[in-house]
Amino acid sequence: MNKLKLSCLCLACALTLTGCLGGGSGSSSDSLGIVKDGKEALKTYGEVFAPARDTLKSGKFDSLVADVNAPFMKDGKAMSAEEIKEKLIDDNSELSIAERGLLTLNCGDIERALVYFDAADQKMEKVEEGSFFSKAVSFGKTGVGAVTGLEEMGDYRFRGYEKVMVLNYKALSYLLMGDRKAYNVTRRAIERQQKEWERFQERMAKFEAREKNAEVEKIVSAIPDKRSAAAKKKASLVSSAYVNPFGDYMDAVMMELDSLADKSLRDNARLSYEKVVKNNSKCNTAKVAAKEVLKTAPEGKKLVHIILADGFAPEKKEHSEAIAIGKYAAAVNFAVATPIASPVSGARVRASGQSVFMSSLSQIESIVLRDEQDNMPWRYTMMALGLIRSGAVGALSEKAGLGSVLGAGAASKLQRPDTRSWLSLPNKVLVARMYVPANTKQITVETLSKGNVFASTKVDIAAEGPTVVYAVSYDKQLRAYANKNSWVK
Repeated sequence: MNKLKLSCLCLACALTLTGCLGGGSGSSSDSLGIVKDGKEALKTYGEVFAPARDTLKSGKFDSLVADVNAPFMKDGKAMSAEEIKEKLIDDNSELSIAERGLLTLNCGDIERALVYFDAADQKMEKVEEGSFFSKAVSFGKTGVGAVTGLEEMGDYRFRGYEKVMVLNYKALSYLLMGDRKAYNVTRRAIERQQKEWERFQERMAKFEAREKNAEVEKIVSAIPDKRSAAAKKKASLVSSAYVNPFGDYMDAVMMELDSLADKSLRDNARLSYEKVVKNNSKCNTAKVAAKEVLKTAPEGKKLVHIILADGFAPEKKEHSEAIAIGKYAAAVNFAVATPIASPVSGARVRASGQSVFMSSLSQIESIVLRDEQDNMPWRYTMMALGLIRSGAVGALSEKAGLGSVLGAGAASKLQRPDTRSWLSLPNKVLVARMYVPANTKQITVETLSKGNVFASTKVDIAAEGPTVVYAVSYDKQLRAYANKNSWVK
């Protein structure tokens, strides 16, 4: 049996095991269906997502929405919302559903985005409340991935911060439709964030308290930290991946909208804005709002809130590291979250002779990088197991009379680290708040680069009542959407 045949046999056995464990007919597919060359299985998740990123940067938003929505057509017509949700929950992973939701929202199809986010929300609940068998299947697939080194065999499970963002974006979708259902979803997001923080602390406590494996620990201590200095610095900008004031800001906005009709709610809005400032002292918009929200709204003016999402979250890129420790020597493949630079340094809003600079709300890039940093003990343990696995494969091949045909090099070629994460999340979120004359019909949103206007777009605001504007920025591409109506008159 030659090297190629034995490698294929190992891979086939792994795939067979996964199928026996219930992976079957793509019951939790991560695919978005946007890769056209038929080689999706050979690519990292970042490479699979690249066409979506390129399409957004080129401004072909309609083309991307058509590709994302294509699987949900029947007899030339769009499926009903319930049919779409059923298909998504049955066939797709949490990750692919959330990606569809955010890509669709950022392309301006708010109603369809809400269908996707609702499905992602239901999928999260279904996974967490799954039967013993379904959890055993998932655990088994993850185990097979760990043993074989093909980590993406396992079902992708949302990071804690990703679960929170699903609810944040679901609430934002309702808000852009002028629907007060946004409030209950926002409260759930805040509760979820606290719950995920507590889960993280419990998981790390168990990880640190477990019985140590001296062999694994020796390898872990020798694995170098391959993150760039810039990535480390950005990770340090947040105290944890669970300090994201997005939900609190949404809560404050809705409290403020309600307080326009019921002034007894003003203090609740103030408290929410102050919580935002506590978690992000650079959010000047929240600082000003915490003071102004207690005052009566100016006569003859209407309130406008602007939320801008810029760029893309870091991508997990595949790296290889040659490691030699005692009897172990191998090239271990692993994934490192790598920031995707944005030329946008700031933004401002202009309307009726006013100019308001937007301020920082959420540094999603830092949250992703911090999540990676906090989970390094687990990731390095998986790398150590990969090194031990390489040694074991080499030993088995020698016993079989094959010399070192597999050895360290071949094992590393079979190994594929998990490169998945929610890539359509933004690099950063900025916010602004302003009152404009009641007869104002449009506002202008501008992104800035090195102090100069980089991109600009106009957006119509609601004829009556308050407006929430959501803008998205991808290099020179800048789009903005707003609610036409509001539950507050």
